[in-house]
Amino acid sequence: MNFADQLERIVKSRIEKDSLTLPTLPAVAIRAIELTRTADFNLQAATSLIEKDPVLAVQVLRLCKSAAVATREPCNTIGQAISRLGAKNLRGVLLEISSRRSLESRDPKVTTAVKTLWEHSRAVAQLAQRVAVVSGASDPDIAYLAGLLHDLGKPVVATILLEAESQIAQRNPKLWIDFATWIDVVQRCHRPIGVELARKWQLPDEIQKAIEECGDYDPANRLSTGNAVRFANAVVKQQGIYTGSVSAEDNDALIMIGRSLLGIDDETLTRLSSDLKEKSREAA
Repeated sequence: MNFADQLERIVKSRIEKDSLTLPTLPAVAIRAIELTRTADFNLQAATSLIEKDPVLAVQVLRLCKSAAVATREPCNTIGQAISRLGAKNLRGVLLEISSRRSLESRDPKVTTAVKTLWEHSRAVAQLAQRVAVVSGASDPDIAYLAGLLHDLGKPVVATILLEAESQIAQRNPKLWIDFATWIDVVQRCHRPIGVELARKWQLPDEIQKAIEECGDYDPANRLSTGNAVRFANAVVKQQGIYTGSVSAEDNDALIMIGRSLLGIDDETLTRLSSDLKEKSREAA
């Protein structure tokens, strides 16, 4: 069994046992905590902050599904989750998450790659939401969330790799994998891990489909949330907001098919995607 297969097995086991601990972006959690302490708690501001971080967003969704706050109505957006949790419950989970140790790599290439994972997810979320608005592809807020979480497995795998690197570096740094292997492991493991996590945490069906079927369009349901996310993912990759290798030819074909399904012309695509790099890199 190779390293990628071993890692996938370990992470899936942690998911099944509910023992997966994920650090998030400290600045996002800290600023959200500050919002919950204000007398006039601003739901929209808190939602906008938490939607900057896919790992934090999925944990807030998971908390909303707990027995203490569960209702008959599904919780399909971060705004709905925060509204049901309330400022006090939200502050509790944010305090716990923000106390976790932030991990960094000794390799600057890995550090940059991890940062780009978050930027890619935010860019796909923003574009998927815009595409949903202009094409009528489902609810724009759900499209945003599906875009934010479509590569959920990547930050999960990256976090586990950073943990392993930290432990191994204390003994013998030369034993650790190189950057090319690091990227290969993330690419090979992330999809099944993301699917497993989405199922275990009972994320909305549209989110699960966006994670599981990110590479293939659904021609029978051309204005689906999944198609908006798949198209956005291809466009964001074309703009270079991505960690890993991309086949330009295959990616261009995905963009062409997506434009046809969603009814996006050249002018509209340029308008929707012109500021993605800037928006995705905005400081929390």
